[in-house]
Amino acid sequence: MAKGNDGNYLQHSVEVALAVQLLAATAQRRLHLALTHGMAPFEPCDRPPNGQTRRLLHGALQAAQQPATTLDEPAIAAAYRATNASLAAYPNTGELIAAMIGRDRLSGGITEVDAQKHEQLQHTWSDSRVTPVRASWRSQTSLGGVHFCPRDFTSPWLFSADPMTYREDQERDDDKLYRADRLRLSEALSTFIASGVPGMATLFVYGVKPDVRPQFWAFVDDIAADLEVSIESCWVPHQGGNRNLAAILSSRAILPPNWLPRGLIPGR
Repeated sequence: MAKGNDGNYLQHSVEVALAVQLLAATAQRRLHLALTHGMAPFEPCDRPPNGQTRRLLHGALQAAQQPATTLDEPAIAAAYRATNASLAAYPNTGELIAAMIGRDRLSGGITEVDAQKHEQLQHTWSDSRVTPVRASWRSQTSLGGVHFCPRDFTSPWLFSADPMTYREDQERDDDKLYRADRLRLSEALSTFIASGVPGMATLFVYGVKPDVRPQFWAFVDDIAADLEVSIESCWVPHQGGNRNLAAILSSRAILPPNWLPRGLIPGR
């Protein structure tokens, strides 16, 4: 099930805004996706525990139930409307971006370890240039994997990872992000950057405790230094003093000053 809290809104509002911006800023009318945690095309939302924020998600879903009232409405509201998004049937990243850009304009790969979800993804993307793979994202970041830059690459790209949270002192092939993943991510992203094509990478982590936040940002800073790219960051409250965090790494792509989706807090 989808988590059904403002972490969903943080991730998807950022991804949709970046995808739209990448196409608007380039002559290419295609987008290459590398999505590390697929999720089913649509999932019901879980009921979050008391105190866990979902105000932003609720507001955007409610706005999407009405016709667009302004020409500059948030891209996520338009994407929710186009996918008939609801708490009972919440769309994944691929569905939201396909609704905004067109499935026929997308290429790339999606990894998902759950067999049933992978089967649904295969059906959804069967007539497209996006390949769902039943595998850990880590296994697909080297040559030949769907999260490695293909040859003769010309499309702007969006690499997006949304593990459950960040850990500093372990290394497991599970649903979390670890400091040990630094080299793996840097090497995969370097292949996209070396293409010379504009693109962005996003890292989302959720429910991050105050003492872990500096560790995550140091991890992001190290990757940015490896790749010599710029960073933008934003966050939303999660529960108690914990936060949902987003890091955006940009290569040859410049975001306008007002790009940040409504309700997100800039900075770290």
